[in-house]
Amino acid sequence: MRTTFKYSLLALACAGLHAPAAHADSWSFDPSMLNGGGRSADIAIFEQGGQLPGIYLVDILLNGERVDNREMVFHQAKDADGRPELKTCLTRAQLTRYGVRVEAYPQLFPADAGEVGSDAAQCARLSAIPQAKEIFAFNSQRLLLSIPQVALRPKLQGIAPQELWDDGIPAFLLNYRANAARSESRGYGSAASEALYAQLEPGVNLGPWRLRNLTTWQKQGRAEGKWQTAWTYAERGLYQQKSRLTLGDRYTSSEVFDSVPFRGVMLASDDLMVPFNQREFAPVVRGIARSQARIEVRQNGYIIYTTTVAPGAFALTDLPLSGSGGDLQVRVTETDGSAQLFTVPATTPAIALREGYLKYGLMAGRYRPADAGTKESGVAQATVMYGLPWGLTAYGGLQGAENYQAATLGLGASLGYAGAISVDGIQSQGQTRGQDTHRGQSWRLRYSKTFEATGTGFSLASYQYASSGFKSLSEVLDSYRGKASDFRYQEGDRDQRRSRTTLALSQSLGALGYISLSGSRENYWQRSQHRDELTASWGSGYRSASWSLNLTQRQRQTAASSGQRESKNEQEISLWLSLPLDRWLGGNTRASWQTLSGSGRDTQHELGLNGDALDRRLNWDVRERMTPGSRYADRSSSLLNLTWHGTYGELKGGYGYSRSSRQMNAGVAGGMVIHRHGVTAGQPQGQTLALIEAPGAAGVSAGGWPGVRTDWRGYTTLGYLSPYQENTVTLDPTTLPPDAEIPQTDSRVVPTAGAVIPATFVTRTGGRALITLTRANGQPVPYGALVTLDGEARSRSGAGIVGDNGEVYLSGLPQKGSLLAVWGDDSRCRADYQLPAEKGLAGVYSLRADCSVNASVNAERPAAATEQGETK
Repeated sequence: MRTTFKYSLLALACAGLHAPAAHADSWSFDPSMLNGGGRSADIAIFEQGGQLPGIYLVDILLNGERVDNREMVFHQAKDADGRPELKTCLTRAQLTRYGVRVEAYPQLFPADAGEVGSDAAQCARLSAIPQAKEIFAFNSQRLLLSIPQVALRPKLQGIAPQELWDDGIPAFLLNYRANAARSESRGYGSAASEALYAQLEPGVNLGPWRLRNLTTWQKQGRAEGKWQTAWTYAERGLYQQKSRLTLGDRYTSSEVFDSVPFRGVMLASDDLMVPFNQREFAPVVRGIARSQARIEVRQNGYIIYTTTVAPGAFALTDLPLSGSGGDLQVRVTETDGSAQLFTVPATTPAIALREGYLKYGLMAGRYRPADAGTKESGVAQATVMYGLPWGLTAYGGLQGAENYQAATLGLGASLGYAGAISVDGIQSQGQTRGQDTHRGQSWRLRYSKTFEATGTGFSLASYQYASSGFKSLSEVLDSYRGKASDFRYQEGDRDQRRSRTTLALSQSLGALGYISLSGSRENYWQRSQHRDELTASWGSGYRSASWSLNLTQRQRQTAASSGQRESKNEQEISLWLSLPLDRWLGGNTRASWQTLSGSGRDTQHELGLNGDALDRRLNWDVRERMTPGSRYADRSSSLLNLTWHGTYGELKGGYGYSRSSRQMNAGVAGGMVIHRHGVTAGQPQGQTLALIEAPGAAGVSAGGWPGVRTDWRGYTTLGYLSPYQENTVTLDPTTLPPDAEIPQTDSRVVPTAGAVIPATFVTRTGGRALITLTRANGQPVPYGALVTLDGEARSRSGAGIVGDNGEVYLSGLPQKGSLLAVWGDDSRCRADYQLPAEKGLAGVYSLRADCSVNASVNAERPAAATEQGETK
């Protein structure tokens, strides 16, 4: 409402238009046509074609492109012809954010403009940039900036200017996840089994330093619980070098050599800090669960993820990957105790860098395997990649350990529209435990391409081991394990691999949906059988209906009665269909049907109903599974899953029932930040997050995510931000409490990797009121008068402008206080008020107050506005 008064001033004044003057930008107004006779109304500014100073919510356009939207303070100034115009204060942070090369124009922020920290020193003088202009288009509420291209930084894609990178605030972070599952079988041979799992990800931020840890605990049945630490490390960004320094437990990249877990120090390039960066490959784990199953994901022997899924196809997309690029070993444990074991290959794209771009990695430390019984050994590695002319990339590296040495050279080429290809060779020398020194070579060919026009993504990696003597560093060092070890490789990993081919293909079909295909084949020197993994899916939809077809095929070796290995093929296929019912039931309700069939298993059918409630915070899922041809007693079973997205975390629970068994599971997940203002708990938050600060505004929805709301103090966290990029943090004004108001609901932040960056919102907490001010002579306070709270509370409610009947709208008012009104040639009066007991329409108080002139009136003229905080 306050903004409405401000924007309507010109329209009210024009109602009294008398006659145009000779100059096109000058008018003559008759103030007597205003209510109250217009006595003492200062309308000279309108007669000269100007507008009143004050706070205006404006769109900021740079060379015609919208770059910002915010409330700005405008003051009165004169143009070159002496006519009045409104000017605002553009700060260094704003112009830097908009891409202006402020460092190239010293007079833009002159040092002699005043003392450091003064308003004059902080406001830009655009005249320092030749031909730069600032125009405030009042009618459209736009601030138009015209700045020559030479004064702007080149536009960057996928990254913000380095001047905006923010390391955030000191903080302690904690992500946590815990799951419990119980399975009971009844009837003959009844039994029960339990499984417990917990995962903790604590961290500390101090300036650019990030300390991180990932620790898991699991307990199966009556066995003792086991703790395992996947990593503990400290790292920081070296922004000028576009690199990261890491100390502690980490993994090397898998671009040149296979990934190596180590405990030591690593200095390596960080692609996230450069434009057109090559994002880290993050595979999606897909599969099909025959029942309510528990999934366990390992990488390099360490458990990094576990969860419980409902029967049917699943896709895990939120894995906390280490950056190692190592293959993922997936174990799916069904309700009956049977397990599926498969590997998700981590395919890295072909190496092809831009000309002149250098990428490197240096590591030294101790080898850190998942098997605690393996002998420790010193290890070191160095890799380098450099972009050459003609689209070529040269790369190479060295690896060394106590019983192992290797060197590699490679060449990559950008083929333009045809994609990229790279080929490299590794020469190794190593001695496994109890064997002679062996030497070997390995050759690798990689090709990758994304066809944007056709929506096709394609990558191929083929590993060909030219000799049986080749071994990787991990294969050699893992052979030095003690007797106390209980670590076991997956079947097939003990054999010497001869070749490996992986394929990943995705294709958009437009209206027909999409298809994806991934697979791998491995051949071994010791046996003729090969090992295959293949997953294919096709999904599509029509209007609000959707469906998908999924196929999984695996080939593994089992021990035959003759003592020899034999291949066994396993196939699973599922068809899934989903139809919307929210038109009749609301709550995004959908009905689903799924059929699942596999090798040696009866075909299952499943009917389901799912949706959400309570402002999307509660997700529910009910299913009924039928197996008509089952040879066992359970031809049907029921399942219920619930998920609650709360302000302070997430809760999950599930219950499955059949004649011979029942399963129960429960889980909790969330995050916590200890910071300068206290403790804030919320949903899982990832590594890079925003700390939303809106003091006094409790229960406000943030970011549009279900359940993400400010706590009782007005704080919450919003995770999974993109580092080195501009992220917009938004509060939903429709969820504000009745006594709170936020002038600006968006905050833009540019965090560095792992930062906790504050997104501060100015909140006005208190009453909202429409107050009619009357002077001692019975006349209303003049039209256009500026009204603020008097004294120290002035900044609490901002400012309001009086309408032609003496009304002014203010927010953030305490229960009682004093108002100061200023108009004309420094005329002023003060009004004491007290908010009534009852609110009016829309929660706005309506009252009258007498505005009198006396000696107690504050002699200081109120500023047009007292807040123009630069939102970080």
